[in-house]
Amino acid sequence: MDDFSALSLGERTLLEALNRHGIRFMLVGLSAAVLQGANAATRDIDLWFENIGDLRIGDAVREANGIWISGSFGMRPPQLGGDAIGDRLDVVTHMHGLAPFAAEFASAKTLEIDGVPLKVLPLERIIASKRASNRAKDLAAIPALEEALAALSEDLESR
Repeated sequence: MDDFSALSLGERTLLEALNRHGIRFMLVGLSAAVLQGANAATRDIDLWFENIGDLRIGDAVREANGIWISGSFGMRPPQLGGDAIGDRLDVVTHMHGLAPFAAEFASAKTLEIDGVPLKVLPLERIIASKRASNRAKDLAAIPALEEALAALSEDLESR
């Protein structure tokens, strides 16, 4: 049986490069929830950076043979991609209803995904953000996220 990988080779290469360069970022949104057991599906992987102006992000992206477009001061969000990295990675510039990045990062979970240690926003905070955004698609995801949170809580209590 073939080994399953959650990340493509390009995505893994980029995430490893971000870690190697010491760039503070975390996975957020539905992709982070799925990694914590939520019964949901999403096409993209949302990355929240501490500082999107950090020049090391571009260095890491180029190291992974990707393209980094830093955005334009609130007019257009930053983008990353290219053939080597693919198009599943999205840069998040704001998380509704959450504390600033540093506070959320301090309570983020570390999960190892395909051998890469990654900071992941906890389910409770993902739910808070989705609730605060008040977008229909975010509100629709909350029951599955709450179910996953309840299952995790039960699992911890039974240990």
